[in-house]
Amino acid sequence: MPSSLKTFDEFDRVLAQARAEVEAMIEVEPGDRAMASVKRQLDAVHAWTRGGRCPSQDEKDQLNFGLIASRELDTYPVADKLYELASFVIYWGEDGQQA
Repeated sequence: MPSSLKTFDEFDRVLAQARAEVEAMIEVEPGDRAMASVKRQLDAVHAWTRGGRCPSQDEKDQLNFGLIASRELDTYPVADKLYELASFVIYWGEDGQQA
């Protein structure tokens, strides 16, 4: 299901918010491997998408933070942002979709 995010600017704003929230969560629970994995992936997505660049399919194939959110972090407020971001990235570039 495509994301409700429609532009790169919306995506980038939510990405920044999610990264900040996950970083704060890690400070509280530094040993949580799920949060650490999500942080690494969000950092990678941030690096890959600078300037509005769409991640390559190989890069997209490395991501599973949406799945981690649904299995491990679904009770946390950041989960909805992670779902939106994952959906946006998955569908980005398909059928002419532009960010």
